[in-house]
Amino acid sequence: MSDPIVFDRKPYTVSYRDQKSGEIKKIRRVPPPLIHDMLPTDLVELKTKRNDDWVEGGKYVVSHINSRHPNVLQIENKDGEKTFVSSLDLELKEKRSHKGDPRDNPRSNRYLLWP
Repeated sequence: MSDPIVFDRKPYTVSYRDQKSGEIKKIRRVPPPLIHDMLPTDLVELKTKRNDDWVEGGKYVVSHINSRHPNVLQIENKDGEKTFVSSLDLELKEKRSHKGDPRDNPRSNRYLLWP
């Protein structure tokens, strides 16, 4: 069984080279708080049209959520094409079983098992 999905706000460091001075600079960043309850494999509806392939009212599957940008979701259509969308442009339609979620497997909690 894989690890459960966790969106922690653990700080991370981004390093880059300044183009003018040539120095390596470091920035400490903290991921924003999660503002939705969608997870990978959930069925969502797009509230705003993006283009002819991603229409308003279309139903799509959440394929990935990056822990450093948890409010930007990658969605997938029936043809296997993917795009990134803000969680504000999506509405949750159906919760689905999530791989790695310990609540889906009652045997994952040893405390509840009989001897």
